[in-house]
Amino acid sequence: MNRETFLLLGGTAALLLQVAHPLVAAGVAEHSDFHHQPFGRLLRTLNTTLAIVFGTTRQARAGLARIDRRHAPVRGQTSEGRAYDARDPKLVVWVQATLVLTSLRLYELVLGRLSDADRESYWAEARFFASQLGATDAALPRTYADLVRYERVMLAHTVIPDDNAVAVARAVLRPMRWLPAPLYWMSDAFTTGLLPPSVRLSYGLPWRTRERLWFRFVISALRRFVPATPGPLRVVPHARRYERRIR
Repeated sequence: MNRETFLLLGGTAALLLQVAHPLVAAGVAEHSDFHHQPFGRLLRTLNTTLAIVFGTTRQARAGLARIDRRHAPVRGQTSEGRAYDARDPKLVVWVQATLVLTSLRLYELVLGRLSDADRESYWAEARFFASQLGATDAALPRTYADLVRYERVMLAHTVIPDDNAVAVARAVLRPMRWLPAPLYWMSDAFTTGLLPPSVRLSYGLPWRTRERLWFRFVISALRRFVPATPGPLRVVPHARRYERRIR
C-alpha cells in the first residue's frame, strides 16, 4: 500500500492530526523551524519511513537511527508544565497511528475497501515499525479494531488542538504566506476532508457544501486516474527500487 504515490496527498492531514496532540505540538513548536520549513518534518518522516519499508536491512537500520537521533533532543515542558519527550512510547504510538489511519482512509476512498486481513496486515507492519522506535507492547493497539478504538478515545479525551497546534497548522496550510488565502482553498478543502470531524472543528476549518463537493470531485478524479497512471508515476521511487531488487 505504501508504494502508492497518491497517498502523499494525505501528508498534510496526517501532520495536522499529529500536532492536534498538545504534547506533539509542543515538541514541534519548540524544536523545529516550522515557520520557515513547514513541510520539513513531514518530508523527512516520509522519506525515512519509505527508506525503512522498502530499503535494505542496512538502510532500514540507518533510517531508524536517524529518527532516534532527531527525537533525542526533543523534550521539555509545555506552558502548562506538562512534560513531553519525543521518545515517549505513547507519543510514538499516536504519530504512527495518524500516518496509518490517514493513509488507510485515503487509500480506501480511492481504491476501495481493503479486506479485514489486509487491514490487520498493514497495521501489524506499522506496529512493528513503531516498536522499533520505542513504542511498547502495552502502548500499542494490538489489532486494527483496537487501533480504531484507540483513535476514538484519543480524539474524545486527549487530542484537542491548542495554540501551538493552530500555529503549526497555519504554517503548513499557508507555506507561502504572501499568496492570497483564496488560492489555498482547494488544498485546504481536500485536507479538511481527510480529518476527523472533531479535529476539523477544533482547527476552525470550514466544511461547507462547497468544500464537500470539491473533496468528492478530487476523490472521484483520483479513482479514475490512479489505476490508469503509468508505474513510474504511480509508484514511489523507494518501492520501484525495492521491486527491481527482488526480481
